[in-house]
Amino acid sequence: MRKRITKALLAVMFLATPLLAVLGVGDIVFDPTSYANAILMLAELVKNYEQLKAQFDLQTFLATQVPVDMTARYRTPANAWQGLQPPYDRFSNLSAWTQEVNQGGQAINAYNSASIELKPYGSGFSQLASDEQLKIASQYASVELADGTNIESMETIGRLRANAQAADQALAGLESDSLSSDPTMNSEIAVLNKINAATVANIRTARDTNSLLLITLEQQLADSKLRRDAEVSEINTQIARLEQGAAVKAQYTSTITQTLRSFRWQ
Repeated sequence: MRKRITKALLAVMFLATPLLAVLGVGDIVFDPTSYANAILMLAELVKNYEQLKAQFDLQTFLATQVPVDMTARYRTPANAWQGLQPPYDRFSNLSAWTQEVNQGGQAINAYNSASIELKPYGSGFSQLASDEQLKIASQYASVELADGTNIESMETIGRLRANAQAADQALAGLESDSLSSDPTMNSEIAVLNKINAATVANIRTARDTNSLLLITLEQQLADSKLRRDAEVSEINTQIARLEQGAAVKAQYTSTITQTLRSFRWQ
């Protein structure tokens, strides 16, 4: 920038210096057009210099760090994830369950070890009436659906707890970098990188939250099916009572009058 201004000043001085006349030696020739152009050029250079200086002052101001200890003032303590620790396990059937929900993995064996087994109905199922068969099949479906939802919940909780330590370390590193007073950690690229890392962490946290919300919704769906089956079973019983109640009643009461008339004390 200084070189450009120096060149402009030399040009102005050159153009402003009296020139030797072509026809008469020593005659002074003044060119007002060249002088005016030189003045405009100098004004333009001064304007550019002022703009560059204003931009430099702005960048210097934006690069000024906060005049406080960022770590001491803004660091927030984190709450570590706590694993499941049952106070009692009197029958020793919760060790596998506790391990799966704390460390992750396939939870079906741990779930079965702590749950009552749903046994098959057996050959007697074919001897039941069709309505009873539908009712029992729906009850089995409700229990099996609840088992599947519970196992999925255990596996999801286990994965979240297993990844919690690594996630906490990443967030602690991001916090330290954000609160650092090192100039290399506060450059424009460094700040953008930290913002991108925080955005990705926020997206993954939202994804984990959505997984938990999905599990809650599935459990509510299983409970809703169970309640619905119970209500439908009650309604169907009432319908059967209205449709077949009179015939069943007549089957057992039609001979009461004749029996009473023919009754004799022995």
